[in-house]
Amino acid sequence: MPRKTTRNAQGGGTIRQRPDGRWEARFTYTDDLGQKKRASVYADTQKECRQKLTAALKSVDEGSYIKTQRYTVSQWLDEWLSTYCKDLKPATVSGYRSKIETRIKPYIGNSTLSALTNVQIQKFYNKLQAGDKERGPLSPKSIQSIHGILHKALDQAVSARVIHSNPADHIKLPKIKRPDLAPIMDDNVSRFLEAIKGDRFERVFIVDLFSGLRQSEIIGLRWSDVDLETGLLTIRHQIQKSYSDSGYVFLDETKNGKQRIVAIAPSIVRVLKAQRVQQMEWKLAAGPAWSNPLDLVFTDERGEHLKHRTIINHFKKIVASIGLENTRFHDLRHSYAVNALQAGDSVKAVQEQLGHYSSAFTMDVYAAVSDTMRKDSQKRMEGLFKAVSGL
Repeated sequence: MPRKTTRNAQGGGTIRQRPDGRWEARFTYTDDLGQKKRASVYADTQKECRQKLTAALKSVDEGSYIKTQRYTVSQWLDEWLSTYCKDLKPATVSGYRSKIETRIKPYIGNSTLSALTNVQIQKFYNKLQAGDKERGPLSPKSIQSIHGILHKALDQAVSARVIHSNPADHIKLPKIKRPDLAPIMDDNVSRFLEAIKGDRFERVFIVDLFSGLRQSEIIGLRWSDVDLETGLLTIRHQIQKSYSDSGYVFLDETKNGKQRIVAIAPSIVRVLKAQRVQQMEWKLAAGPAWSNPLDLVFTDERGEHLKHRTIINHFKKIVASIGLENTRFHDLRHSYAVNALQAGDSVKAVQEQLGHYSSAFTMDVYAAVSDTMRKDSQKRMEGLFKAVSGL
């Protein structure tokens, strides 16, 4: 493609088309020391490039021009992680770093940060969605997660006056389809309880089914957070999978950063008492090999914390054996919510038990259950009316 060059009035800059097809506008400005400097802006179309040039020249006239620094995308992402993410949870930073290294850098890491365009980012996401020879296609949820990281990093670059605007604004992202819930309900509850008898994670499954805890919360539950007298659990810790070499990280906060009180039934208190007895027996048998420095409720025979994937694998085999192949471990949490709502618990009570940020969110997640409850209410009102009116 032949390169095109257009010139503006004296001092108004020059616009040219680069060999790669993008457009570049060059102009001069005077820095704080009175030195004449040259700078460039980039765009995918000549019109957009001219608009960027006009905006840059206006900022030069107003004395507010920002000289973009020569970062690559990779260099800026490293800078962002090390400088601006220090207050985030270790597991969050670890997750960011993993996605940056494995998903973002291989595609756009070598691009010049100041030359990164909206179209370039859109094509990057489209490629992630389609997959290639080296990597399979990513789900809409994964792409939105990657976009969240990249957008935050580029927003910070704007705030730090490294670039003029965020090229990740106004991106068209694939829509996330909420997974269908597959709670264990009605007769399937007794079938499930029968199927897990004797499994090494039987008590984990029971406590989760009747408390609604997240997997990371039940793995990180400590005996100091359990009141066996009142049947109350204080949920303030979690053990999360990490992308670091250690594999797991213990956090002194929940997913939303707020602790909550969870009530359990007397039968579940008895399950926890049995777990404590079992753990004491393991401790005596293990002797010096026993190690449970966090005083966790659920451990293996040597006191080590349980692993997410191991629990999930056991759970999958059990639900498959009773014809519930589509039920995930996280559906135990949904099972608690659904069964509690159908038993007559208020939405507010279920919201607080689960640790949702609002009752509206709880109702949105369990809308299908609320429809069932409304129909049951209609039937009860119909029966009451007929009994009273004789009609």
